[in-house]
Amino acid sequence: MESQNAPGGSQGAQLDRDDGMNPQILGYSGDMDPYLLQNYQYDHSGAFKFKQLSIQSTYQGATPTQFLLSQPGLFLWSRKEMGLNTSPDASRAQLESVVPSDTGCRLIGLYRKFILTQYPIFSESSFPDPRTSAPCLLAAIYMIAQPFAKFDDLLSIELAYDSLNSQTLFTIVFEALHYEAHNPSLDLVQMLLLLIVRPSTNPLILESSLKWSLHGTLVSTAQNVGLQHDPASWAIAPWQRALRRRLSCIIFTVDKWLACSLGRPPLLRKENWLVTNLTTEDTHTSTMNPYVWSKHMHYAQLGAILGKVLEKLFSLRAVSELTSDFRKTLDISKQLLEHLSEWHSGLVADTGEHAELAVPLTTLSTLGYHYVQMTIYRAIIRPTLNTARSPSTRLHVLPEEEHDIVRFVRTGVQSATTATTTFVQSLQQEHLHMFWPQWTQVAFSCICFLQLLMASSSLHTEEAVSWFKDLHATRKEMRLKSDMLPVLRLGLLRIDSLFWKRIDKVLHLNSDLQQAFEASRDNNRG
Repeated sequence: MESQNAPGGSQGAQLDRDDGMNPQILGYSGDMDPYLLQNYQYDHSGAFKFKQLSIQSTYQGATPTQFLLSQPGLFLWSRKEMGLNTSPDASRAQLESVVPSDTGCRLIGLYRKFILTQYPIFSESSFPDPRTSAPCLLAAIYMIAQPFAKFDDLLSIELAYDSLNSQTLFTIVFEALHYEAHNPSLDLVQMLLLLIVRPSTNPLILESSLKWSLHGTLVSTAQNVGLQHDPASWAIAPWQRALRRRLSCIIFTVDKWLACSLGRPPLLRKENWLVTNLTTEDTHTSTMNPYVWSKHMHYAQLGAILGKVLEKLFSLRAVSELTSDFRKTLDISKQLLEHLSEWHSGLVADTGEHAELAVPLTTLSTLGYHYVQMTIYRAIIRPTLNTARSPSTRLHVLPEEEHDIVRFVRTGVQSATTATTTFVQSLQQEHLHMFWPQWTQVAFSCICFLQLLMASSSLHTEEAVSWFKDLHATRKEMRLKSDMLPVLRLGLLRIDSLFWKRIDKVLHLNSDLQQAFEASRDNNRG
């Protein structure tokens, strides 16, 4: 990733600094045209300085790129006007009063051990330090790492009865969110990322609205600091190029997983977000060994595949156009399933001598594979569910020419849900030690709800019985594993609540489905 046509020298300038002058991107449609700015007389570091501002050029050529850097004092009046008086120094004192530096160092160590491989959003050149890093970023790291305190000899005792003061930590985070919005930095981006992927403290709550609102703030903040661009050719320090590319790609994939799991349209599109996959060069100063990094690249590729699935099958326009067009839906889905299958073959074939270090990434990627596959199948069967049925009608009556195709598709759905249930069965004690991001709660929940959808739309009584049996088996497996793995509890609660209300009191079941449900219950008791 050598820089080209840039004035910053072979090592490049320090774009992301720690002096409060944070870079804000100058876009192509603004009044300060980048094609004019590239003709400025920049110094050897690529900067052109004014009294309170400076322009930093990172690339000159066909797509010139510049950033505006402002003296921190310029924002004092705006912050005062909004009543934002909390300074970073005051926040640091507040943070250290609840999390001493020694404890903070250990929590950062837990992040390295349990979360870093999934979210390598820091560089070894500037890894978080309790003494120097932004208090808001440290607070986010401490909160996301706290569940792993039981694996630290000292913290397992210190935090056994008195856990971290989350209220104070969140106060630091949200005060900084407002204060730093005037002059955002990568610290703020990293903080927001950690807040979004961090599971709720209560495993029975998803916090959908909060997560999506924070994600909107993350996207706009990332755009402010230029993460929508590809810095591969910029005249900045190599470690900053690699870090920015990792951050860009991770934000892109988080956008897809979060959108899919919450049923929202993604906020990012490839047309305006250039880094959607990673290369071997992007591991620079990430502290990850080559084998683990290869697994991380696979995980990033899966996020990009999910993005295509959401775009082609789940955008509002796609749903509207495809919901009554079974053939077109099937054609699009076949291509996506083939792409997904090719990706999975690459994941399975990628083995190495450090496989044990990549267990979390491999596990997460495997769950993601099953989740994306089920998501595609949900779109395929959608046109067959389009005609509403009253409780008095018999099971689905389809055109003869489509009957065999639909039966084949429904068999594919059952293979997908069965494989995912088998994956749940394979989870062991070692998976308790891994970090499960927010979207995984929904991925597990999706299994049972897809099985229920298939049961309630079955083509005949025998098929409905089979689906209800599968549903009972999956619920049983999730119940057995839920004490060990809290990530399963939300999905189990959601499906169990329907059985608590009685399925036949929740869904419109015709006589065939009612008979199938009762038969499956009798067999399950037996």
